[in-house]
Amino acid sequence: MTGFLIPPVVSVTISGEIDIATCRAMGDALATGPGPAHLEVDMSAVTFMDASGIGVLLAAQRRAVDSGGSLTLRAPSGAVRRLTGVLGLDEVLLTR
Repeated sequence: MTGFLIPPVVSVTISGEIDIATCRAMGDALATGPGPAHLEVDMSAVTFMDASGIGVLLAAQRRAVDSGGSLTLRAPSGAVRRLTGVLGLDEVLLTR
């Protein structure tokens, strides 16, 4: 019998304002290292997010998917939902 490796779930909580000044720190927080991971990003405490934050999320999602994992937004705040909705990313960035 062959064993299957299930990628670990990595939970990250992002809070406050996500903009050009803070997006590098957010990107660092979403870097899971080598290998697949299912990344769950709690964004319930994000008070503001601009396009630089969206760029970080999309890059993290691409890295996760390319390595066999996934990225899911968990409890996105109103600020996050508004921006993803305006940009048409609700289907791209899975939400729980």
